[in-house]
Amino acid sequence: MKTRKHFLLPAALAFAVLSLVAWVAARPTIVALRPEKAEGCEDATATADRVNVLLQETWTSDSIEPAVGADDLQVYRRISLALVGTSPSLEEIRRFEADESPDRLQQWTARLIGDSRFVEYFAARLGDAFVDPVAEDLKPHQRERFRRWLGNSLQSGTAYSQIAREMIAGQGVFADRPATTFVSLELSLGDQAAERLAARTSRAFLGQRMDCAQCHDHPFAEWTQPQFEGLAAYYGQVQFRDARVQDTGPRPFVIEDDRNQEERTVAPEVPFDLQWVPDRKHLRAELAAWVTHPENRRFRRAIVNRVWGLMFGRAFVLPVDDLSDSPSPDDPDVLDVLAEDLANHGDDLRRLIHVIVATRAFNLSSTHERMDDAVSAQQLEEAWAVFPVTELSPQQMIRSMQQSAAVQTLGAEDANTYSAIRRYERQFSFVDDYGIAGDAEDAQASTIPHTVQRLSGNYTRQHSNATVLTAPGRIAAMSSDAATCLENCYLACLSRRPTPNEQKHFLPQLSGNLNRRSNAVEDIYWTLFNSAEFCWNH
Repeated sequence: MKTRKHFLLPAALAFAVLSLVAWVAARPTIVALRPEKAEGCEDATATADRVNVLLQETWTSDSIEPAVGADDLQVYRRISLALVGTSPSLEEIRRFEADESPDRLQQWTARLIGDSRFVEYFAARLGDAFVDPVAEDLKPHQRERFRRWLGNSLQSGTAYSQIAREMIAGQGVFADRPATTFVSLELSLGDQAAERLAARTSRAFLGQRMDCAQCHDHPFAEWTQPQFEGLAAYYGQVQFRDARVQDTGPRPFVIEDDRNQEERTVAPEVPFDLQWVPDRKHLRAELAAWVTHPENRRFRRAIVNRVWGLMFGRAFVLPVDDLSDSPSPDDPDVLDVLAEDLANHGDDLRRLIHVIVATRAFNLSSTHERMDDAVSAQQLEEAWAVFPVTELSPQQMIRSMQQSAAVQTLGAEDANTYSAIRRYERQFSFVDDYGIAGDAEDAQASTIPHTVQRLSGNYTRQHSNATVLTAPGRIAAMSSDAATCLENCYLACLSRRPTPNEQKHFLPQLSGNLNRRSNAVEDIYWTLFNSAEFCWNH
């Protein structure tokens, strides 16, 4: 797991808290805990079936028997972790299990997309691709506004191509145009902003590491130094003054060539398919139109790969910012199929999420009889013949602990500003102590400090306490018998019921008076919080 330790000054924390107060006051009401009609996704299974055919061809050619299907509750946990950053609440689980609709996974996916936690969490994870997640020059309230703009755009179905154009070519004051954060952050860092913007544009929107060609031709790919410089020249006229992103009049873009000790004037030029560039006399608008052009295969493959990574915990192709051009467009792969469907449905990322949820790969179990062999396990995961096992991000970990410690869905019924701020403070502290995750689409890797933090840290103990206000206390006091008490603990923490062996081990500990049962529930919670099953997506 890539981690970067990151400490904020007290003033920055104050900014963060104030931002949260404003968000809580203005946030939309979370939708009711009931299934929603999955608008526009009635035929999602048709595209998912095309993906299934391609995966089956791989399994057949490699003589792989895929895992059996996972149960719906396990799949719902995956959806919840991906979209709102937490395992389901006990309340949600009861309502989900009571829903007997044949397409309940799609309906509850729609409900989670409509949840304000989706704006808060999913947009933050996706937004890390566009704005450096650890940039110290970006104030917390600015980052929050950018994420909220991105999340609201995704939630309302704004075309991803339009979102990208607003980020690349947007102008105006940050407070009115949060999309300009993409450009303004790099400009605020000083020299070589155009080069940094070119690098981030190619990585974030095209899945290409063209910045390797900044000083010399790329050693492995086709990119050349002049191509990178031509891309950077599109940002040569943009300025950030008085909190406003604006473009100056036409002026030459000059490169200082340190190697040859000379200056060179570079004309704006895209690295491929020049015919996609419109003549609008506004360089960044021209670049945005070229990046998002309907025939630009790289643009939609890149976002499909990132969203796949957010849903599975591991991108379809790694690294996410260095996609190759193979296979040929004449021999489409999974990313091509999903990208075509995305284009045919208005670049609506909500649609993409529904299609991914409908694929067989997303609904497979993480267990397989060949998983005990390291080579076979790697082959199964690379072929998407099992659902990949990935460690929860720090954000998912603390949110899941907080949710497990509450019976009701946090935020759904609780509009208390103080409670929301306290939760945010604890999330902030936990992520700071646990470590900030790397790229949102990379598979995580557990570390010894992570294990020590879970075993001995205050967070695990605090969220295991059995009080009159916490789930452990309410489960201990209100469960009708020991078996129901244990079932509630497992559902709240692991989104499943205990096995017979687990019942045999724990049920004797839950006998006796309320005090003894409460102590036992605290121990069970602590044990489950530290289990691999809680700490990993599977």
